[in-house]
Amino acid sequence: MINLNTNKILIPIDFSTTSMRAINHGAFLAKHTKGKLILLHVQRKSELLDIIMPALKLKDTSVITEFLEDKLTTLAKSISHEYGIQVAPIVSMGSITSEIVKVSEKHKVGIIIMGTQGGDSTNDLFLGSNSYRLLTKSSVPVMTIRTISPKLGYQNILLPIDLSAHSRQKVHFAIQLAAKYGAHLHILGLLAKNDTQHKFKLEVILPQIQKLAQAEKITCTAEIKTSENKAKTTLYYAKKKKADLIITMSDQSAEFSRFILGSYAHQLINDSLIPVLSIPPEIHEENMEQDSIGGLW
Repeated sequence: MINLNTNKILIPIDFSTTSMRAINHGAFLAKHTKGKLILLHVQRKSELLDIIMPALKLKDTSVITEFLEDKLTTLAKSISHEYGIQVAPIVSMGSITSEIVKVSEKHKVGIIIMGTQGGDSTNDLFLGSNSYRLLTKSSVPVMTIRTISPKLGYQNILLPIDLSAHSRQKVHFAIQLAAKYGAHLHILGLLAKNDTQHKFKLEVILPQIQKLAQAEKITCTAEIKTSENKAKTTLYYAKKKKADLIITMSDQSAEFSRFILGSYAHQLINDSLIPVLSIPPEIHEENMEQDSIGGLW
């Protein structure tokens, strides 16, 4: 069972507008759940050696590292003062994705929140392809933020569900988060055109999820949609229901070809104007089978 853990929240920061968009979400979540925030800046060694050091005629990276540490510490103090939470700054060096994973594991982070460029962006300096690569490597949920949200917190959470076992693993996490914010949970059953004969399975699964949500006193509605493009259908439905968060699964194993994610994940993250929270699946033997209905409840 995948559970919500906000004891430590990691935000990768490169001081760009894109990366800074994640701060409000992370800080508000930390305050709301009494968690701790970790700000991480990753220095890319190749940039230091090839560009910055020659330009500044520096012999080592210590000056730059100290500058970045001071800058990140100042930012951390500002966030701590504004939100009344603990904020720890960390500066490391290496591959962005690898360092984020390394730091999150070392500090036992429960969730990563990061800014990302949209599919219409030509800027890939920090969190474009890196955000997507992180989804395939992180062992903890990753929330991607593309735009500035008009409000903090989540009141309408969209939970897409298809016929894969992985898809249902995010249910308990979604219910726990909805309970924290007192949010309405919108369940969207996604059915491919060639899977209409299996509609009865979703008609069994969705009421089970509603029952779980209602047991936690969460308002919950469910609807099934048949679609040729699940990502487009999800985004259209999110707009229709005024959702402020989409919770889905990361696709970490290409062998599971029927999972809701794959190209779905890339399209969803690139095109969504609201935050997308991607949860890495737990691999169980039953994930290889598609015959059981509701076995994860």
